[in-house]
Amino acid sequence: MTSSNSRSIFAAFGIMALLQACATSNNLRKFDEGDIGREMSEDIAKKFEVKEIPSATPAPALGTVAAPQKKVKKKKSSVVTIAPKVIPSRRPDPMPFQVGEKLKYDVRYVGVTAAHLELSVLPEKQVSDRNVFQIQAKIKTVPFFELVYRVDDTVNSYWDADGLFSHRYTMDLDESKQSRKLIELYDYEKNNSFFWNRIDHVEKGFHEQKETYEIKPWSQDPLSSIYFMRSVKLPSDPNTEFRFPVILDGKPWETSVHFLKSERIYAGGKDRDALVYRIENYQNGELKNRDNTIWISNDEHHYVLRIETKVKVGSFAVALDKVL
Repeated sequence: MTSSNSRSIFAAFGIMALLQACATSNNLRKFDEGDIGREMSEDIAKKFEVKEIPSATPAPALGTVAAPQKKVKKKKSSVVTIAPKVIPSRRPDPMPFQVGEKLKYDVRYVGVTAAHLELSVLPEKQVSDRNVFQIQAKIKTVPFFELVYRVDDTVNSYWDADGLFSHRYTMDLDESKQSRKLIELYDYEKNNSFFWNRIDHVEKGFHEQKETYEIKPWSQDPLSSIYFMRSVKLPSDPNTEFRFPVILDGKPWETSVHFLKSERIYAGGKDRDALVYRIENYQNGELKNRDNTIWISNDEHHYVLRIETKVKVGSFAVALDKVL
């Protein structure tokens, strides 16, 4: 498979390539977050640092009196300040998922299971002083396919728990043909993405990118797109289109969602009612991909039940196997 084909595995969400081409090598260099993190400026590293949520400040013990605070006169400032952007509050009530949710999928190529994908909602963290969901995807090829190619990849998205947009996105790829570390940071004060990408490739050798791109406010990364679609009200009329901004390889894209039909399918161990959508992906206003179909459960969980996408040779399907 080519890199462009592998991107299409989750093209319904604009998701990055998680399966790559054949060949084997045990001599690829490994990367860790510190390798790239040390090259960030101190202010950027601090702003996008992933932190634990601080515990609430304890109330004073009974019988104690807080020390009085001296009043300080504020000096008038001649500096003109710019009002910060208003962060949207888009969290639905109730949320269709909670911390601890874990979903297991089969990744099928031309009808044969090639890999397993596991999506997990990990405990909340903080990034840029905002509470975020840590959403994690792990994909690993099944033993039979490892004879042809091996994939053992981890992707993390740090997704604003109230505004439903991405702050930070990382990929760690450990594959037969390449070792890769990617970090993307999304600065909505400047509407810029910060893109660091390191690859050690069997055929192409070592390659590194450091780029900055202009992005739209409140964008999704490839992984958070799944949870965004689960959390918003999608169209139920074939004549209605829903669009949202996505960042892929640090660059701005746009995903369009079109309602197709309702149907009942078998997924996750039982029959489920599903809403079926066609997904189109645009870059700079140009349609890049439209051969994607997604099934979302028509219930309170809005599980992604199935994704199908055509590639140059055959097709991929991602099918819900279990709700763990």
